[in-house]
Amino acid sequence: MPYEDLLEMDEANSELATADVAIVVGANDTVNPAATNDPSSPIYGMPIIHATWPKMWCSEAFHASGFAGIDNELLYNPRPSWSLATRKTLTKLVAVVKSS
Repeated sequence: MPYEDLLEMDEANSELATADVAIVVGANDTVNPAATNDPSSPIYGMPIIHATWPKMWCSEAFHASGFAGIDNELLYNPRPSWSLATRKTLTKLVAVVKSS
């Protein structure tokens, strides 16, 4: 992805507030709600991308702990609904989006 197409975190979060779907790839601590919800978390206070804001999110597997070594609360969050995808599935999804 060209660097100029990337958004700053605040810009991305404002877009997520109105998004239908978010695709989360290769992220763990950067989308972990513990950063805002759990004062005892080692990542508490860290800025995150608010992946719980869209109606649905799709993730390439990140069940392992992130750099901080903690579970990602996002995986246990009842909202939004979510789908676990493989790299192959995400590649197909990107192809469909590009063709529309």
